Amino acid sequence: MRLQRFMLSLPSFDNQRLIFHASRQTLRKAEMARLAVHEWLNQHDFELEEWKNKTACELGISISELEQKILAVTQKQVMKRKKDDHADSETNS
Repeated sequence: MRLQRFMLSLPSFDNQRLIFHASRQTLRKAEMARLAVHEWLNQHDFELEEWKNKTACELGISISELEQKILAVTQKQVMKRKKDDHADSETNS
């Protein structure tokens, strides 16, 4: 009987271990992506500033207003994505 209980707990332990390793791997990949994006932004800072100046000028707004609009759109996209992910997870459950 003891051996049976031990055998039943192994798959559960393996699943927990796999989930732990997957989350660590995901964090590592996210950190690598963050560093890559940070480096790219540093390398292309001048071009990005030129683009912001040009776009703000074309729209007839200040650079800070353009940055606020970009931030607002990005936040809406993130919220929509979270909402969609939440709906998908409920559908899959």
